[in-house]
Amino acid sequence: MFARMFQQLRLLNPVLLLCMLGLITFGVLYIYSSCSVREDKELQMLYMRHLEVAVVGLIAYFACAFVNYRHWMQWSFVGYAGMLVILVLVLIPGIGESIMGARRWIFGVQPSEPAKLVVILMLAGLYSREEITRGVGLYLLSLVLVGVPALLILVQPDLGTAMVLVPTMLVMMFSAKIAPRLFWTSIVLGLVAASVVLGIIYAVERVEMPQERREMLIRATCLRPHQIQRLDVFLFPDKDLHGSGYNRRQSEIAVGSGGFYGKGYLKGEQYMLGYLPPSVSSNDFIFAVLAEEAGFVGSLTVLLLFLGLLWSVLWVAFRCRDDGGRLFCVGVAALIFSHMFINIAMTIGLMPITGLPLPFISYGRTFTLTMMVTLGIVQSVAMYGRESEHRFL
Repeated sequence: MFARMFQQLRLLNPVLLLCMLGLITFGVLYIYSSCSVREDKELQMLYMRHLEVAVVGLIAYFACAFVNYRHWMQWSFVGYAGMLVILVLVLIPGIGESIMGARRWIFGVQPSEPAKLVVILMLAGLYSREEITRGVGLYLLSLVLVGVPALLILVQPDLGTAMVLVPTMLVMMFSAKIAPRLFWTSIVLGLVAASVVLGIIYAVERVEMPQERREMLIRATCLRPHQIQRLDVFLFPDKDLHGSGYNRRQSEIAVGSGGFYGKGYLKGEQYMLGYLPPSVSSNDFIFAVLAEEAGFVGSLTVLLLFLGLLWSVLWVAFRCRDDGGRLFCVGVAALIFSHMFINIAMTIGLMPITGLPLPFISYGRTFTLTMMVTLGIVQSVAMYGRESEHRFL
């Protein structure tokens, strides 16, 4: 048994493991840095909570790597049903925990994070079935299967997490060649709809019109007031600098002031002086802390670690002979890239502010543990996915 385990261990992707550990190290360092000025002793110890989760996650990582990923896919629909039940329970007062107006937690766990993993597993298993016809019916079924948990997450409200499911699903559908004509038609319509919403917000701000028409146009976007504010600040960066645009401006100042080599570890002025609020500096805006202290060199190092991680996941997909394993890896790569791109882009002002953490670096116990389990299953694909299985035609 030990000889077989050793043989399987040799099939692990070392670059994937090293890049993940490198990103976690950055996370521990800069969570400590961002929380070092907080008065609450418990909040100062968030870096230790992040490290503890990483240790537990590493155990789960290797445990998942040694379990054939096909077993996870076989039970993915059971996990999907359980996930929906938990997402509903989160919304019930007295069961779900409400923090800062958002009801996203139950018993200290944020179910929307493992929901991403369950959705990827389910879609990968579904798309890899030989008897499935990859036409309009499967396309519509995919929209329903992803739309239901996305809607439940959106109600919490958590637009960022619900939104990241969309590119993940679309990349997997594209890879599986699901109803290509309908797929591209939906992409075009989605881009048009997004352009219309941004156009409405721009027109409401810049074009003179009666107040009644202005309110009617805002209602037509179906967005909440705080979401309208974030898009407004994105389109007009100099608006409301002491309100909804404050975090974004301070983040841009932090990133820009870092220069080439940075100001030095534990020497970031934006968070030290309280300009970048402590409530966001350790999670959503941790890249700003890193960029200010480590500069362009440190930021580039983090980006290279992410690129190494993504390359490793896609390399495992390329070497896999099983469609389910390949699609799972493609979905994981899309999820990680979406988180990385959106988080960094919003930090430097290229995208509207959303509550998406930076994988392995931002503080978030459920998110970090889920991502480590996810990469553990990718390693399982690296170990067991070279066995001959069916392939797409």
